Amino acid sequence: MGRENPDDPALETLPDKEAAPQRVRTAIALGELRHPVVREALETWQRLRGTRRMPARADMTPRAMKGFLKYMTLAQALDGGRNFYFRISGDQVNIQQGMVLQGTTTAEIDACVPGYGAQLARLYARAMRRREVCAYRGLYFRPGDKHTFSHESIMAPLGDDGETPDHIIVVAA
Repeated sequence: MGRENPDDPALETLPDKEAAPQRVRTAIALGELRHPVVREALETWQRLRGTRRMPARADMTPRAMKGFLKYMTLAQALDGGRNFYFRISGDQVNIQQGMVLQGTTTAEIDACVPGYGAQLARLYARAMRRREVCAYRGLYFRPGDKHTFSHESIMAPLGDDGETPDHIIVVAA
């Protein structure tokens, strides 16, 4: 697993010292999550979905997310998942990303950091298409603004009917 398009210059992956030396790997299995905040977010998502495929956005209340609220973003899918609007962006995410995401779209991010918004949209769309949580870990470099950051994250779909995703929650620490 890894980047879907290795020629995409929007985000380069730097090797994780624990990754296999022959290949840089960013997508990880859910069982490989290490960070307690990210694990708590996954457990909350799983508990709130119950027997449904995914929880509804209304299930993810501030009270339910209190342990990871500052580490999360909530993005609404637009244009069938080709663009996303950041409804909420926690302080730690803004610090990590080097920009405030709340109130912007992935298309607007592309205007500031060419290709990066499109890369985020592709990752979010992947979790929505699969209708399941996707997890990642790595050290990343954005050539567009020379910003480096490291995180472990999950991207988890939300849907009012429990089946059809319309939002995505991202928790990164």
